[in-house]
Amino acid sequence: MSLKKILNTLLALLLFAGIIQAQEQASHPKKMYRNEAGRLFANKHQPMYLMLSTSPGAEGDSQRLESESSPKYANPFYFDSEGLNTIRTPSQVDPETKKLVYPVADVVFEVYADGIAPTTKATFNKAKKYLRNDSLYYGDGLQIELSANDKTSGLEAIYYSVNGTAFKQYSDIIKLTEENHYSLKYYSVDNVGNIEALKEKQFTIDKTPPAVNWKLVGDVSGKTVSARSKIELMAVDKSSGVSHIKYQLNNEPVKTYTQAINLSMIENGNHDFKFWASDKVGNRSDGSSHTQDIAGGDMTAFSFVIDYDPPEAIASIEGDQYQGKYLYVSERSKCILDAKDNQLVIDRTMYGLNRVEIDKQYQGPFAFDTEKDLQAIYFESYDMVENKSKPGKLTVFMDTEAPLSGIDYSGPQFFNRDTLFINKSTNINLFSEDNASGVQKIVSKINGKQEQETSSFKIPEEGFYEIKFSSVDNVNNKETAKTSQLYVDNEGPDVFINFSIKPTRQESVDGKNINVYPPFVKLYIGATDKHCGTKDIYYSVDGGTMKNYNGNGSPSNMELFKEERIYSVKVEATDKLGNGKAETLQFKISRN
Repeated sequence: MSLKKILNTLLALLLFAGIIQAQEQASHPKKMYRNEAGRLFANKHQPMYLMLSTSPGAEGDSQRLESESSPKYANPFYFDSEGLNTIRTPSQVDPETKKLVYPVADVVFEVYADGIAPTTKATFNKAKKYLRNDSLYYGDGLQIELSANDKTSGLEAIYYSVNGTAFKQYSDIIKLTEENHYSLKYYSVDNVGNIEALKEKQFTIDKTPPAVNWKLVGDVSGKTVSARSKIELMAVDKSSGVSHIKYQLNNEPVKTYTQAINLSMIENGNHDFKFWASDKVGNRSDGSSHTQDIAGGDMTAFSFVIDYDPPEAIASIEGDQYQGKYLYVSERSKCILDAKDNQLVIDRTMYGLNRVEIDKQYQGPFAFDTEKDLQAIYFESYDMVENKSKPGKLTVFMDTEAPLSGIDYSGPQFFNRDTLFINKSTNINLFSEDNASGVQKIVSKINGKQEQETSSFKIPEEGFYEIKFSSVDNVNNKETAKTSQLYVDNEGPDVFINFSIKPTRQESVDGKNINVYPPFVKLYIGATDKHCGTKDIYYSVDGGTMKNYNGNGSPSNMELFKEERIYSVKVEATDKLGNGKAETLQFKISRN
């Protein structure tokens, strides 16, 4: 063993020896005692000797008495009876006359033998008491009163020791204020030295209240709970033990806690909750007196909120959508699930493809099934205390096909040599069909210029054109662009007028030179068109009715100009698109 351990062991032994010595009872020798009334008391356990003296004081001749008949029991002798004992001599003699007193009587000397120690009682006051597992506990304010009784010689003193301190004489009430485990030892001594057997009381002063706490169990988020939740109260006391837990909800009467507090019958909203615990000796966790059973003091309190209201689950669509007969979506569309709650944040949203299996947790926008046309999403949301929304349903129609569009020309048109010819009056009509969400718009570009949404238009300027067109449905499915090529021809045929004979001369008429022909002259009309070809030629003479040049009475095969005068012939030619040109010719017929 190391020197340090040896020294520690010796120190512990010395301390223990000191405690034992401090706890030893004081020396109380056996003795005789004469009280105020003159009675003599002797300790019954003390050896006694009889002495004769010629003087009441010490100066006289003094001799110890011996017994010739019973020397074994005479020096010393012991009183045999508790209480009054007598020593007698036969016959009383008058101290004055020295003569026998009649009637004859003994001279009696009274001695009170006391061989019984006092009895001490310890009374514990001013504090609540509780016995737990053979251990005695007292609350705060404990006062201990010691009292003793002796039947014969009387009480000399009471002595006590607390927790191993030296015994001291009891004079006043013992007040113990510190929380601790105590050993109180005490005894009494009477006036002739009889010592009471040492008594001991072991007990604990418990001034610490129980530790009490609360817990919200069930559907809990912070201090917000659902109606399905409960409040649990827990108290622990390491000494005397928990007596009870009290609580108060809002301003309702105080109640004793016996089991978890069900919140299903408490109204929606904010609530204040107070609680405290008492131990078996009256210590309360709120610091107030154990005699009170009302809310008060610095008790533990907290506030909580009961949320009965479920969230509202919401579905929306991100991207392409159109409300028609159905809510139409495209393969680019996504479903967004959301929820709102008046008090709490949303814990989760679940969804599924049928009302029974709403088993997928929403993580973010998700696409619809492109293999189905009409489909439904079922969903519901939970707040942080498990209040569940009403189930929601979102029905959509998946539209994955683009519209089909076409082009139609109404009005003048002519197709020749793989080319479509139109003119400025031709209507160009774009049309489209869609079997689901419907057509949103038709767009076109002419010769790569700016896109336009007009579905019916005309092209005024002559020339070659390429029209690219396509349509978009209401969920933005776009058709692949189509192309139509055409030529806009706005110019009529060139008109040619010829005579069957050359003019004989020219004359000036109204300041203009005109040709002069003989009466048998014939007139020939022709027209050429560089794109579509000539369709019709008409003429009229002197403002008359327009006639078809190819019909009966044509000036090419009849002599229409026989009279001698000035003629005015108007000629109009049209191509296959209806484009026309007109020429007017004046000439004169004369025989000369």
